Amino acid sequence: MYRGMVVSDFDGTLYEKSNGFSDRDLSTLSELEQRQYVRVLATGRSLKSLYRVVDSGFPVDYVVFSSGAGVYDLKADVLLRRVVFSAEETEQLCRRLFDLQIDFMVHHPIPDNHYFHYHRGSGANSDFTERINLYQDYAMRFDWQQVRSLEATQFVLITPNDHDLLNNIRREFEDRCSVIWSSSPLDGASLWIELFPPGAHKGSGIAWLAESLQVKRDMTMAVGNDYNDLHMLEWSGSAYVVANAPEGLQRRFEVVPQCGRGGFTEAVQRWFAERGETL
Repeated sequence: MYRGMVVSDFDGTLYEKSNGFSDRDLSTLSELEQRQYVRVLATGRSLKSLYRVVDSGFPVDYVVFSSGAGVYDLKADVLLRRVVFSAEETEQLCRRLFDLQIDFMVHHPIPDNHYFHYHRGSGANSDFTERINLYQDYAMRFDWQQVRSLEATQFVLITPNDHDLLNNIRREFEDRCSVIWSSSPLDGASLWIELFPPGAHKGSGIAWLAESLQVKRDMTMAVGNDYNDLHMLEWSGSAYVVANAPEGLQRRFEVVPQCGRGGFTEAVQRWFAERGETL
């Protein structure tokens, strides 16, 4: 039995692209194991993308990946849960996104969701192109013959920082999709809007895991840095955001130092202090 659950977002919270991990945060993760707390990464990355940075020896126990579409036991190398769109739903969504002339990518089902088909629906879009180039070994031009029978994990819509588009997408799709958005992890300015099967997000992923491990909700904490962390921050018993998070999140949740400066460790220390423990 675990004493509690500690959840951290990955990019921009625990991992900094330019400097990697804080030694202090890695030490904290190791200490949590000794104290019998389950350690969870909650990331928008696929497993393939995550394994570019970590391996099975990384000091966490479970990974909620692809923004909650999958749950994985890192130590045992076992996929525990996945959710997908049906082939019919995938085709319907593709056709509607074609009509809207939006640049989008549709990803294969877990565990192969690092493969995706892409469609250009508008003009120049440098961030969209950069993602294709970054994952060129897994990127394929959209082909109806291949996509029509696909059970998709997610759709990724990439646009300049267009919040009118976000609002329109939310109004049209939230009744049949989980709509998640964040700043681009590539250029930091473009807007990524992701469509997942209904109810699939980081919050539902960690809720499922907590129930499986018999960890009560009030014994969980989470640290995040962007709007794709919102569901898990709202679900967790205690929630924190690093100082590099958007102002909208900083107004709602307790703020700790930014990524790379021990923000994760500071959050754990504050949570422990509230519970009468020290780290």
